[in-house]
Amino acid sequence: MDEKLLELLCAPGSHAPLRLADSVELASINHLIQLRLLKNRDGSTVDADLDGALICESERSCYPIRTGLPVLIGGESFDWPVK
Repeated sequence: MDEKLLELLCAPGSHAPLRLADSVELASINHLIQLRLLKNRDGSTVDADLDGALICESERSCYPIRTGLPVLIGGESFDWPVK
C-alpha cells in the first residue's frame, strides 16, 4: 500500500491512525481465517484470505485489505489481536 495513502487513512469510528499489518501478523490472521476462527464485527465468519490488513492500535481492531483496497467499514473489521 502506498505510504502517502496510508498517512491519509484513519479508523472510521474513532479517526485513530492505522498501520499496515506486518508479514507475521498477516500470516497469523490468514491462518485464523483458514481455520474458520475469525469473525468480523457483524458476526460473519471471514472466509477469504486477506491481501493485507490495517490495524488500529487504539481500537484494537483490524480492517481488511482485499484486492489491494482497504475496507474501512466497521462491520467488516475484527478484533485484533483476536480474543
